[in-house]
Amino acid sequence: MRAIFLLIFSCLGCMLFAQPLKMTVSAKSAILVNAKTGAVLYDKKGDDRVYPASLTKIATCLYALKENKKELDHIVKCSHQGLRRMSKSVKVAHNYRDPAYYLEPDGTHFWIKRGEEITFQDLLYGMMLASGNDAANFIAISTSGSIPKFMKGLNRYLKEIGCEDTHFANPHGLHHPNHWTTAHDIALIVKEAMKNEMFRTIVSTREYERSRTNLQMPKKIRNRDLLIQAGKFAYPRAHGMKTGGHSDAGYTYASVAQEGDRMLIAVLLECPDTYSRFRDAIRLFDTAFEEELEERLLFNKEENIFKRVIARGKTPLRATLSQDIAISYYPAEEPQVTIELNWKYLTPPIQVGNHVGEVNILDERGAVLESAPLIATAPVKRTVSALIRDTVRGEEPPPAGLQRTLIFLLACAILLTLFGIYKMQTTNQKNPEG
Repeated sequence: MRAIFLLIFSCLGCMLFAQPLKMTVSAKSAILVNAKTGAVLYDKKGDDRVYPASLTKIATCLYALKENKKELDHIVKCSHQGLRRMSKSVKVAHNYRDPAYYLEPDGTHFWIKRGEEITFQDLLYGMMLASGNDAANFIAISTSGSIPKFMKGLNRYLKEIGCEDTHFANPHGLHHPNHWTTAHDIALIVKEAMKNEMFRTIVSTREYERSRTNLQMPKKIRNRDLLIQAGKFAYPRAHGMKTGGHSDAGYTYASVAQEGDRMLIAVLLECPDTYSRFRDAIRLFDTAFEEELEERLLFNKEENIFKRVIARGKTPLRATLSQDIAISYYPAEEPQVTIELNWKYLTPPIQVGNHVGEVNILDERGAVLESAPLIATAPVKRTVSALIRDTVRGEEPPPAGLQRTLIFLLACAILLTLFGIYKMQTTNQKNPEG
């Protein structure tokens, strides 16, 4: 058992506040976050509800990899169900009452044919690299048995990982009024997806050759993410991710880049043209990676003494840190911290040098940033009453001094008892009855 005290030491400057990156992007909605901590470095209307277009496929890929119970090379037989098409003008005329997963002739395709037998892995690459809407449909069918069932499970899963303002109506991202999200939620999805090794492999692949099938010859496809392709937008720190776009969503983009152990996620929505999203991403990454790491000392072990009254203790417990506590951070990620003074449940006697607790530095999510043990600097003895009680209970032998005292008191009690008996006998002899 431990006693925990949450302390806010504003006088020590522990409530820190990040300095958001000062820059502009062309995207109407954008966010830059740390992929490990979730710290937000830049936010431009990141909670505004928008249409994500093909960024939807990031969630589809993540959920499919999570739910798929078969080998990645298992064969998917492509039926007419996942290939049904309808022009956007007809969808609008029908007020979007038709199934939201219907494909559109001018959308992006993996060019799957009816009756084709293709591996699940090829479908994943076809969806993420070629942005095939047809591939997304067949991934959903293969994973859950039907697209509606897949979407129900996907939306439930997105709530579980913290997406509070997202609802997807189809697995590919073609426009539908009931298909929306936020830049913040897309960043959460990317953050979760980057934990999956297969996902990381897929999105960082520059070129992939789809296997020969019963209806088509092998074919090479290229990743549409220009940050990982040779050319004017090539960005050495980039790990790849996903582009998207349609007339209602504008141009969209999610990207991941890393320098050292610092991985960042950029999400850009409603960009004005196809290239501005890549420029915006590079500008965000460069500005963040130019920051220098800062360090702040929160507790000096020589100057901080912690005290606590201990039950049955003759004196309060005094302790000090075994080491200084400092945190390191980049200015745009400066955390808001809480100090947790965490005492161990102890009873006297306590000796000098005993580990009696720790001081933890927590971020706003409750994660421990730094921690240092508390060491007793003075002994804590038991009170006399506690000492006697423990001895009477037989929990431990009494100290030598207490033993001598108890023997002396016992001897006195015996002598007094004998003297009392003697006095009673003497009185009875002097006053016999009759």
